[in-house]
Amino acid sequence: MKRGGLQGYIIKRLIYAALIAFGVVTITFILLRLGPTSPADKYLANMSARTQDPAQVVAAVEARYGLDKPLYQQYGNYLINLARGDWGWSFSTSMPVIKLIQTHWVYSFQLILLSMLFAASLGLLIGVCSAIKQYTRIDYLATFFSFIGISIPNFWLGIMLILVFSVQLGWFKTYYDTGLPMFSLANLKALILPVITLGTGMMAGYTRYARSATLDNMGKDFVRTARAKGLPERVVIGKHVFRNAILPIITIIMFSLSGIVFGGAYLTEIIFGIPGLGRISFNAIFASDYPVVVTITLIGTLVVLLTNLATDIVYTWLDPRIRYD
Repeated sequence: MKRGGLQGYIIKRLIYAALIAFGVVTITFILLRLGPTSPADKYLANMSARTQDPAQVVAAVEARYGLDKPLYQQYGNYLINLARGDWGWSFSTSMPVIKLIQTHWVYSFQLILLSMLFAASLGLLIGVCSAIKQYTRIDYLATFFSFIGISIPNFWLGIMLILVFSVQLGWFKTYYDTGLPMFSLANLKALILPVITLGTGMMAGYTRYARSATLDNMGKDFVRTARAKGLPERVVIGKHVFRNAILPIITIIMFSLSGIVFGGAYLTEIIFGIPGLGRISFNAIFASDYPVVVTITLIGTLVVLLTNLATDIVYTWLDPRIRYD
């Protein structure tokens, strides 16, 4: 692919990403303001606040955070501050949103990274073995368990794992200790159940895609030619079949990030008490903490858009026949 063509394609995709992110921020900002609750509700729910006039409490809170201004003015001020690098102030934690994100994003990244490594490594291994051993007991077992893995909801699997391995057997603790170093043995052990919870569904899907892609390439002419040359089967599978089968699998793995970021990882963090972006987003929604919810939604959107762009670029590197000009 020509360098100029790829650069033009990247610039065009970045422009589209900026427009989509702008639309997501706008819609999220407006919908949150149309909700039935406001940041003042948590103050009214406090016993000390009940001795005061509720109207005065609401007015004071809204004035403090600029919520007493018209919606269009709030929106304009938010966009101006966002362009300056000011992501706002968290209502519920009384700290800058950017500092809140810097404190918690690494926990989400750790969970997602370990889950994808777990799912991709086992999924590819089982899928390729299933294709090589087609119509054998290994293939049937892999197919059976992959269908089960796809069918089980993450939240149900997480709860069952906690009941069995934490409550009944006592093998794993059910909380993540932020007082310990992130990569301490205790916290890595606490991540085993969350990683299995988040990675099982992905692993099952990767197994099916790997099996299908491997079988499709095993019937191609270049594979028969390689075997006719007398190459060992491990060379045929590893160098010829797997190298071509990995292209669609990489696409599936990278595209699955959208479901992980917006769905599975958030639920898993809530179930296991991991202090990542999903957990603070969950708390922010119930506290009507608008700046935090909008910022995390924007971050998730950018992750998905940039990951999709990175997928297309990696495609051109793995397969020079693909062109975007």
